[in-house]
Amino acid sequence: MKKILIVTMLFAVSSAFISCSEDIEDINSNPNAPEVVPTNTVFNAATKQYVDRMRSAFNSGRLTLNWVEYWGQNAYADEDRYLFRETSAESLYNAYLTANEFKTIIDLNTDPDSAADVAAVGANENQIAASRIMLAYLFHKMTDTFGDIPYYSYGSDDPEFQALNVAETQTPVFATQEKIYADILKELRESADMIILSEPVFTSGDNIFNGDASKWKKFANSLILRVATRLKGVNASAANSAISAAINDGVMTSNADNAAQAYGEIDAEASPWWGAFITRTDFAVAHPFVNLLKGDVGNFSPDPRLFKMAAPKSVSINDIKADDYEESTDFADYEGIPYAFELLNQLGNSSYSFPSSIVLRPDYSEVLMEYAEVAFLLSENNNWSQAEYENGVRASMEKWGVSSSDIDAFVSSLPPANQENVLNQKYVALYMQSHEAYAEYRRTGFPNTMFLPGDSYTLPAEQADDAGVASYTFQPAVNATDLPFRVTYPVVIQNLNGANRQAAVAGLNNGDTILSKLFWDVN
Repeated sequence: MKKILIVTMLFAVSSAFISCSEDIEDINSNPNAPEVVPTNTVFNAATKQYVDRMRSAFNSGRLTLNWVEYWGQNAYADEDRYLFRETSAESLYNAYLTANEFKTIIDLNTDPDSAADVAAVGANENQIAASRIMLAYLFHKMTDTFGDIPYYSYGSDDPEFQALNVAETQTPVFATQEKIYADILKELRESADMIILSEPVFTSGDNIFNGDASKWKKFANSLILRVATRLKGVNASAANSAISAAINDGVMTSNADNAAQAYGEIDAEASPWWGAFITRTDFAVAHPFVNLLKGDVGNFSPDPRLFKMAAPKSVSINDIKADDYEESTDFADYEGIPYAFELLNQLGNSSYSFPSSIVLRPDYSEVLMEYAEVAFLLSENNNWSQAEYENGVRASMEKWGVSSSDIDAFVSSLPPANQENVLNQKYVALYMQSHEAYAEYRRTGFPNTMFLPGDSYTLPAEQADDAGVASYTFQPAVNATDLPFRVTYPVVIQNLNGANRQAAVAGLNNGDTILSKLFWDVN
């Protein structure tokens, strides 16, 4: 039987960073391993590995979760002020580790020597489709982070798509963002079309949809809606065609369709944020977000989602982790930590709100995409439809556990649908999905309630007393007047694939810096 490529750290690093020239077949052959890898266990491990990486304290908490001001750090503010760590850039780039695992599933399901065996845990077509969808999701996040990147496609023979094919090239070219976007839309369309609804995707091991093929199909179409909407400002024709086909084929229609990585109740199986707070307490909910939900800024009434997303400022982190506190419905009991404030370590912990026990629990499910976002996308694509705008707000509030009466009251108080109101509410709904919120801010300039470099903030009385100052001005640690437009390529790439990296950098308007905009960032 043909030897099957098994993903190992060495192989993943070699394909991502082009670090070896040994015989790949020898590297990936393990005489003590089974010939056919159980693809459901590979998929299970891959989705968890990817979400763990993307939602970690460093790759989200000290990067995009702070940059979009959902949270802020409570000890030091360097990353809040855009001085991100090289290790975060390396880890985000190293998503190729997981990409290899999804490709392995595809290889096993397309190889005649293994396809029949692995079909025991799910139809071949469905396993391939789910892996293609996850690869599209992964590469979409990567290109939206860095720009041009080495790219892999299952369904394209474009000679520039060289990633994950170490046997053919050890120095893959960086495909352009435009080509990657076009192929991601194609991959998602073909994946949705190849799904067999009468068969499970996996009989076990799918911690996103529990094997439900119909939900994977809706997820693929909903991702098309997301990707195509981001493309719309630079290629409206292609975007509108993809959007029309996705809607006709079926996107998410309720919270029952939400795509979320499930976690367990013990530490070893817990969500990345639970792990981040086991021994450290580095983050709190940021003041721009809290003040938006309190109705102090923006166009909205006080939002009861605040009570679900944050804890009262008087509640200790230990009580939050133990879920041993009473939820307060008094907005005065909530206060955000001053964002990008250089005297953070002088503040008492009881002067600001930590995340709630809904978020800080082991089995918190990390959302990849949800119906509320789909509703806001539909509103935007229907000329800011009022009905879809309200559907998005309602779905978000229901997901967070807000009572029906409070939902009705808040929705009835909404200002009319327009670009500002729809996109500001979309930002609230994307809470804890910070990479997506970061991309949306760059695409649209919303929310327009952000605390930006040069802005000043007057501290609440308790925080002013602690810090010994009444106000401060946001002073970024780097040259920036707005959020960074991208993350710079990891330094290590200069040595491992320098020529191709340099070709990619040449296409950036301000070089390999945070000041270079991506191709769709035209606002």
